[in-house]
Amino acid sequence: MSTILKQAASAKVLNMAWKKLCNDKAPWSPGLSRDDMQKDHIYHILRLGEDLNSGKYRPHPVRFFPVNKGDGKQRIISAHTLRDKMAQRAILIVLEPIFEKYFHHDSYAYRPGRSIQMALSRVNEYVNCGLNWIIDADIQNYFDNIPHKQLLKAFKKINNDRKVLRLIYQWLDVGTARRGFLSQSKGIPQGAVLSPLLCNIYLTKFDNDMARKNLPFVRFADDFLVFTQSKNEAHTAYTYVEKCLNRLSLSLNPEKSRVTACGPHIKFLGQQLANAYHSKNRRKHGFSYNKYARYYQSR
Repeated sequence: MSTILKQAASAKVLNMAWKKLCNDKAPWSPGLSRDDMQKDHIYHILRLGEDLNSGKYRPHPVRFFPVNKGDGKQRIISAHTLRDKMAQRAILIVLEPIFEKYFHHDSYAYRPGRSIQMALSRVNEYVNCGLNWIIDADIQNYFDNIPHKQLLKAFKKINNDRKVLRLIYQWLDVGTARRGFLSQSKGIPQGAVLSPLLCNIYLTKFDNDMARKNLPFVRFADDFLVFTQSKNEAHTAYTYVEKCLNRLSLSLNPEKSRVTACGPHIKFLGQQLANAYHSKNRRKHGFSYNKYARYYQSR
């Protein structure tokens, strides 16, 4: 029996999941509207719990629809039934504390107790320590390019619950658009409750690769900054970043990734970066990159 599925199917966790989704207007399942489900919602929620615990649960087919992006392109959003959202939310409630222990402290997106403002504060720390050159980077079509096999392998390294792995594979299979008979299975469904956690699970290896090279960074999902002291170091780091992503079958977006000096011309998470402090000001306020680097390496 799966301990994770047993916990997810408990009355306590299902109640927590329902509180998160009780205002969601999606149909409960094909042929059962949200209003009709509401009339007997306790029955349907308990039935879902039984199906999860017994292994009878199977995800419903997913509807796909395009949404326009700011650059004129489109992204495909997956629309799950409320029953499947409930199941994913219950699994997320159980899995999140397990994986949080393994995530890097400079990864900020989709994590409890973390915010954009915290990420920006971390950016300011690095800039104020004299890391004047950065890699301003974006991963090319990240959600669409995550390979399923490698993602499940990354998941398995931390938690090898076979029933949960099988369930996640089913959600990935129904939640991503078909690409052809011989094409590699890849992509995580945008709009799915579990996708943000899967996003961080897959990029944790990248985060750890940066840390092993003592490259300070701040990552928010597929957007990140890498900080260095000089232009040459930044270009060397850029090559290393590309290699790390290639090992994950990912790549940088060439139109949105660059090596540049810190300054207001860079916008990260909606905010312009400040110029790095003049060295005299850094000494005055006690900022030292060497001291900070030793601290970073000890984390």
